[in-house]
Amino acid sequence: MISNYLTVLDIIPALLWFIILSVYVNTKASKLENKELRPYFLRNFYIKIFYGIAFTLVYLIIYGGGDTIAYWDGAAVLNKLFFKSPSLYFEEITSAPSFETGWIHYDSETGVPPDWIYRESEGWFISQITSILSFLTFRSLFATVIIYSYFVSIATWKIFELVTKLNLHSLRVAALCMLYVPSVGFWCSGISKDTLIYISILYILYYFLDILILKSKVKLRHVIGILFFTFLMSQIRSFALAATFAPLLAAFGTRLTNKYSTNALAKFSFRILFIGVGAFGFLTFFSSSFVTELAQEASVIQSDFKNNESYSGKKYDIGVVDGTPIGMIRSFPISAFYGIYKPFIYESFSPTLILNGLESSLLLLMTLNFFFGGNVFKKIKRIRSNEFLIFAFVFVILIGFMAGYTSVLYGVLVRIRAPLLPFLFLILTSKPEEIIKPEENLLPENK
Repeated sequence: MISNYLTVLDIIPALLWFIILSVYVNTKASKLENKELRPYFLRNFYIKIFYGIAFTLVYLIIYGGGDTIAYWDGAAVLNKLFFKSPSLYFEEITSAPSFETGWIHYDSETGVPPDWIYRESEGWFISQITSILSFLTFRSLFATVIIYSYFVSIATWKIFELVTKLNLHSLRVAALCMLYVPSVGFWCSGISKDTLIYISILYILYYFLDILILKSKVKLRHVIGILFFTFLMSQIRSFALAATFAPLLAAFGTRLTNKYSTNALAKFSFRILFIGVGAFGFLTFFSSSFVTELAQEASVIQSDFKNNESYSGKKYDIGVVDGTPIGMIRSFPISAFYGIYKPFIYESFSPTLILNGLESSLLLLMTLNFFFGGNVFKKIKRIRSNEFLIFAFVFVILIGFMAGYTSVLYGVLVRIRAPLLPFLFLILTSKPEEIIKPEENLLPENK
């Protein structure tokens, strides 16, 4: 199967795009004012390229395809459809998949998209987005993977720069947390839902905190960027939107509390207000039709995963899920724990899970050290008083819950939970003595 994607016509565009992006990245690195950041910038790019290609090769060689290759096959079919009929192509990429009308657009010349991708609107959306890039890469799978990986490297770099500007950690620790987490690089650098979700989360966070903490003026790029990445997330994994914007609201509340820290009455009032708003939002969210549908869907998926022998991956069980919002709330603690810390090392002896098993062991040790390594109350105080860290904490809990509650298969869980790992590592490596007021931790050019 791999030979179908490694012809001369596939390899040449991949090499060209690698050279083009390498020259661009090296040029951009040479222009960074802080010389200490240059090697991190370059390593981040090349590591993401490595992981993107490794992810694709694993699915080609070990699994003989999988969803990432199916997304690409769908994109390639759309590319061919464009050259057959541009009007039909634009009709296909601007509408939801429909077996009643869609299949008449395809023939032996274009081929047909994988039916299991075409019938799922979220999966087909990945093919639609990828088809746009396929024109730039002359329908080369690995050239498209390289472009995906480049976008991931830029998104992660923006948050890394933000962390360095806030003096949250040393450069080395920040890089280890944000740029070099192996399983995040593996699951979020190829052609997949997880890659686009991760990019969207990072950009939305960057645009909001650029305004909220770094006090940049609101520009058109902020508005367009937030709207664009919000749209992407709504089309792929809508619950990730709630798991991104709720922590941002918490960060905003922390910002206001810090701003009025010298006024005891104002500080207390803001805390009460945001606790009330948070409680109201929590209850409203869990009583909404969205959560009811999510709970019912998760119940069906879990039952299917447990009872259908065709799903051969390793599974876990969070107990009885009754498909109601109350049931979701009851399962919140165990779901969040599983979503954050599973799979354990003894559950992860497979090519795609071994990294997650090792990371889970490290996370458990770091969590124990966080609580029992001294100064735990000062650490908690620091997290509670820092906008970025409070975002990270709430985000980790929500994504962990969503991953643990909906997945059942470890292979699905590790992909959904991947975006939380950099933020969890940042929380667990924060130190109380590094507390710096928001107004004091900006670099000179941002004051």
